[in-house]
Amino acid sequence: MLRKILIGSSIFAALLAILIFSGRLPIGSSSAKAPVGDVTMWGVFPDSEMSNVIQPFNAQAKTYRINYIYINPADFEHKLVEALASGVGPDVILAPYQIILSQQTRIATYPATSFTETTYKNTYVNGASIFWTPFGSLALPVAIEPTVLFFNRTLLSKHGILAPPSFWDELTNMVPNLTIGDGNGNFLESGIALGTANVPYMKDIIMAMVTQLGQLPVLANYNSDGSFSYNFLANTPTTETSQVQPLSTAMRFITEFSDPMKTTYTWNQFTGNASDAFVAEKLAMYIGYAGELSVLRSQNPKMNIDMTYLPQARGYKTSSTGMRLYGIATMRQAKNLNGAYAVEYAFSGADWSPQLANIVGAYPALVSYLKTPGLNEVLKNSLLISHGWYDINNQSSSDFMTLMFNSLLSGRQGINDAVSDFVSRMVDMYTHR
Repeated sequence: MLRKILIGSSIFAALLAILIFSGRLPIGSSSAKAPVGDVTMWGVFPDSEMSNVIQPFNAQAKTYRINYIYINPADFEHKLVEALASGVGPDVILAPYQIILSQQTRIATYPATSFTETTYKNTYVNGASIFWTPFGSLALPVAIEPTVLFFNRTLLSKHGILAPPSFWDELTNMVPNLTIGDGNGNFLESGIALGTANVPYMKDIIMAMVTQLGQLPVLANYNSDGSFSYNFLANTPTTETSQVQPLSTAMRFITEFSDPMKTTYTWNQFTGNASDAFVAEKLAMYIGYAGELSVLRSQNPKMNIDMTYLPQARGYKTSSTGMRLYGIATMRQAKNLNGAYAVEYAFSGADWSPQLANIVGAYPALVSYLKTPGLNEVLKNSLLISHGWYDINNQSSSDFMTLMFNSLLSGRQGINDAVSDFVSRMVDMYTHR
């Protein structure tokens, strides 16, 4: 039954899009056939700031208008499923890519017949391809933000380090020189925050490293009948002859920074908040998202900090960093499907996506944005290599990651067993989604 619904929805969406793009059902036109009526949008962007986008959009649209409702990200999926079941759900959603992926069966794809794969990939940066399916795009991207490495120039210089690391092995060599203890097991200064579950974005960092080692954490498989499945590959060697298990390799490396028996020991679960330590100039390097740079500088204007690329895996041809990605998607049960597609198309374009991206401190996912004069080179190149993964249950995968780290740090399990249990939990989750 689900397959029939998905196929029927895709066919209807395709017919609608053909009408739209042929001009017989114009988007944004002032003619009688233009989209009309209210479009209900649920989103995770704050009401107060969205009003600065919605009001001028509605004034320009004229024949149709957006009614925006803010939903707390933590409650979004639960409330959405309940609302759709009751027949009172939104026409479109504006959300992180993980939420959109989790709602795939409830979304009307933006069909490939009207927005081809080539056009899509020429329009948006590579990371946005996570929305693409053989039947069209689950969503159109409105904002993206790459993972980067922030560093304190003063602290690096104080210890004779000329530049931040380009590769992970360089980080290993730097950290012992940047970490100062008080003799009682406490850190006066730390090289970097890594190796514990409470480090910000630890899951994102780990999966970025898996990608750098040449493996997709998850592979989505689509069948011609509209059904799909997932393979969890994070710890699978990339070739039959390879001995490298990407997730185990990444975890073994990362946890060395929280192991008191290692020379790289620089962080533990009791050290505190990594962002606060960085602002207090007690942490030389901090991995976060590019949009945080202005916030960090505002918190301590005296700091001499900058951002550079996330370190890469030496000896591999891949270049990859993590990402935050927000998209806008039309729901299958949309009451105003024409208006929903019109909003989706408009919000992902050059007129509106920069304003939406600015709300969350991110950047437009448009390839054309990369041509902006004076754009920071680190930002530009990081946007080009930003990648996500099919994290269809963000909370569960985070909980499983925490369990894996805690098992390792407590000594209850070694790397192989802890990773094996994590993989088993993830496989089970994807199998019974």
